[in-house]
Amino acid sequence: MAMFDNNNSNGNKKNQPVMPTNINPGTQLEGNISSDGDIRLDGSMIGNIVTKAKVIIGPQGSIVGDIDCTSADVFGKIKGDVKVKELLFLKNSASIEGDIYTTKLVVENGATFNGSCVMNSTLSTSKSAEKKTSQLVEEAAI
Repeated sequence: MAMFDNNNSNGNKKNQPVMPTNINPGTQLEGNISSDGDIRLDGSMIGNIVTKAKVIIGPQGSIVGDIDCTSADVFGKIKGDVKVKELLFLKNSASIEGDIYTTKLVVENGATFNGSCVMNSTLSTSKSAEKKTSQLVEEAAI
């Protein structure tokens, strides 16, 4: 078998683990990320993040765009809406300018948030994050 063989002997890719995605400090990304695994952003991004797992915005991380995920820890900056199905944890250095939709919210002393917050146990995901990308790119360019 070849070292980088993509053939799966049982034909079922669902059993393969999903590796986390890391955007390191100093990295600038423009575009959307869609993943089944965890995402950690320590660089800067213009675009939307959609994942079925956890998002971490590190202390140096910043995003102009929407986030749609299962859970999130925010240390950095977000300018956009945040939709979290389970727990959203805003650490003391977090800054959010946008609306929050979540079922559970923890805010440490020092975190800032400017927007509205909707807490609902039947929170569902939407595709609104995908629709706002071009608008966010235009705003960031100004």
